Amino acid sequence: MMATREQIDAARRHIEELRDYHVNDVTALIRLVDDGALKGASGDRLAADLRAWDRGFRDRFTRALSLLDSLQPSDQGTAGVSR
Repeated sequence: MMATREQIDAARRHIEELRDYHVNDVTALIRLVDDGALKGASGDRLAADLRAWDRGFRDRFTRALSLLDSLQPSDQGTAGVSR
C-alpha cells in the first residue's frame, strides 16, 4: 500500500514537530551545562555528549525528511481505497 500525499504531508509535519521539540530541549540542556550547571571534566564530557547527541538526532531527522521527499504518493486518495 502506497502513501497518499496527505499521509506524506502529515508525516512531514510530525517529523518537523519532533525535530523542533528536540532542538529546543537539547539546546536548553547544552546552555545549562555551558553556563556552569556542571563544572569540571564531568561538565565538559556531558556538553560534548549532548552536542554529539544533538548532531546525531539532527542527522536522523534530515534523513527521515529526505526519505519522505523521495516517496511517490499514490494517485488514489481515501476514496480509492476499497473496504
